[in-house]
Amino acid sequence: MFSALETAIAANDAKAVQQAIFDLSPVVSSGQSVDDEVAFGMIAILRRPEMKTSPLSGHLLNFFEFEATYLSQTAKDRCAAFLREWGREFTDVHSVQVVAELRSGPYLKEVSPKEPRTKPRRAPS
Repeated sequence: MFSALETAIAANDAKAVQQAIFDLSPVVSSGQSVDDEVAFGMIAILRRPEMKTSPLSGHLLNFFEFEATYLSQTAKDRCAAFLREWGREFTDVHSVQVVAELRSGPYLKEVSPKEPRTKPRRAPS
């Protein structure tokens, strides 16, 4: 599942990393959720010591921004926990920026179910 991403990381090829990340979530275009295994795999790669200084780590972190609406709450919680523990370890400017966005933005927050409308819609005039 991650072979193209692993190859791109080994080659230090940012464009190939981005493409591999996009290729990991083809189900998103059909409105389905991202498999937790994909999110957990991304976190496992980000935990590697070499990713702390790699400019490629920002692209992997972007995955959690781009796919936030399609991630399960379990995947969001795991990513948030990962960022609490490892977020300060990243040194690349792009990675630091994405970590800050993920921590402060709505990406990993719990989404409460929408309440049904109580007020009827107005009829068009």
